[in-house]
Amino acid sequence: MENMIIVDLETRGFQVEDGIFEVAVLVVENDVIVDELHLGKVCDVELIYDGMGEGYEDISVNDKYRNSFKYIIEKYNYPIIAHNASFDRKFLVYYNWLPEDYPVYDSVRALRIEHPHLFSYSMSFVSNYFNVDQRHSHTALGDVFALYNVIKKANPKTWIPLFKPLPSQFKSKAKNLLERGMQLQGESSAFEGKHLVFTGASQFPRVLMQEIAVACGASVGNSVIKKTDYLICGEKVGQSKIDRANELEIPLYTDEWFIDIVFNDINLEQADNIVKDDSKSTFNRKIMNDSYIESPYKQLPEFYGKKVNVACLKASVQKRVIKILEDMGASVNKSPSGKNVDYMIYTDDGDYVMLKRAEEFNIKLIAASSFNRMLLE
Repeated sequence: MENMIIVDLETRGFQVEDGIFEVAVLVVENDVIVDELHLGKVCDVELIYDGMGEGYEDISVNDKYRNSFKYIIEKYNYPIIAHNASFDRKFLVYYNWLPEDYPVYDSVRALRIEHPHLFSYSMSFVSNYFNVDQRHSHTALGDVFALYNVIKKANPKTWIPLFKPLPSQFKSKAKNLLERGMQLQGESSAFEGKHLVFTGASQFPRVLMQEIAVACGASVGNSVIKKTDYLICGEKVGQSKIDRANELEIPLYTDEWFIDIVFNDINLEQADNIVKDDSKSTFNRKIMNDSYIESPYKQLPEFYGKKVNVACLKASVQKRVIKILEDMGASVNKSPSGKNVDYMIYTDDGDYVMLKRAEEFNIKLIAASSFNRMLLE
């Protein structure tokens, strides 16, 4: 994407009622920053680098700041890019900083497509992986510059528009969304003759998703069987369905993929081309699990026969790292004591007592992002 508006904001919580405290904007044209904006009303300058909006006042309904944001958005009218964009978007729309239909793209999704073998897509992880300085993390200004540099280095080529109705408003919109889906009957054949199964937690009501699928020519079931064409997954998908789909070689896709196809005028052939348009990317919108993607990881002989502690890794990453290490002949230790090992692989932004004691026990520390880079370079 040549022209974009990169946005980051800091709030005091996850609900829109928690308010907006800091906003940063970078306008990028052909990889070059041509304009920038930083909004925040400082109430305690000593706290502003603590992040998460500390040291700033709530500016959610402040017309001065809101109008400044609107002005730069209207002046350039480029698509907005944000990391975990659905989070930022719901605040901006809720407080009328941004029109609901304004094009928004999630950099996490773009990075997943271009770099499908990263352990994590958190801002701290991708910044470390791509060697980007994130000196003031969790501040809007620090994070927006970090994201700009990550995008430059990662160079994602496939951007898919975000479709995320505000959770607080979704119930009132469900009927309208269903009506839109039903209007597709006889007009859209996006899933004509396909058999779909929906699973996992989602902000999109499952009954509604099923109704829309039927309106698009599909049949819907509750169990993964041989005739299933796609397993559409939300969060926390049951392992039994994943295993069954993998056994039957049934592709797994996300809720967002389904919505993209239905409401962004993308047919299945186009969606397949989006996935395959870059030979460097093997992302196919399956749930991000290495069992579904041919492993690109190198064997690292220095770990053969070594003892490696992974207690300081997040659970979502730990399982993958354990398998990789065991495949290389390493012995894995998950004990929180952290003694009697050669290496310790830890979460990049973690603050663990074990890390502080590692030098005492002559243990070599490796950040998860560094280990990930070692495997791929």
